[in-house]
Amino acid sequence: MSYKEMRKVTEKLWAKNKYSVMAKGYEHYKRIGKVLKEAQSVDELYEVYLMIFEAVHLPYTKKGMRTTLEHMWGYFRKRADEDEKRVFFASMNEILDGEEELSEEDISQLKSLVTNLLKKYPSDYIDQSYFIKPDEGWNVLFEGQDYEGITEEVYKKSIRE
Repeated sequence: MSYKEMRKVTEKLWAKNKYSVMAKGYEHYKRIGKVLKEAQSVDELYEVYLMIFEAVHLPYTKKGMRTTLEHMWGYFRKRADEDEKRVFFASMNEILDGEEELSEEDISQLKSLVTNLLKKYPSDYIDQSYFIKPDEGWNVLFEGQDYEGITEEVYKKSIRE
């Protein structure tokens, strides 16, 4: 694939993973976004791919999760009512303000705050996020019914071309 095609693939991969990365730590999100913005070659796009891979495999942080949920809330804020807002933030704060580390159950409950809103207020962008649909794989991109797993080999082949 050409640089232009690989850039489009990498941008889609980033769009899919940005909330998962943000939930691991905002510093990772900012760093990857900056490297992608400045990337001028397939080699540099491959570096973005590797950075995304590393970041999605980090543990979630409370601060990162809060930032992510607040960002995602922005997709619903104009449509959700005051009661939904109160429940969303009270539930989020109850989990994130505790002293203990985030458990798998905590993470599941936090994600359900978003998925519950998605049922009432659909957002394709949020719904296609790896944060919401981790079972689809961080590196799988869908185009209609078709999907493609984006691997290191895809980048390495493009670098050789």
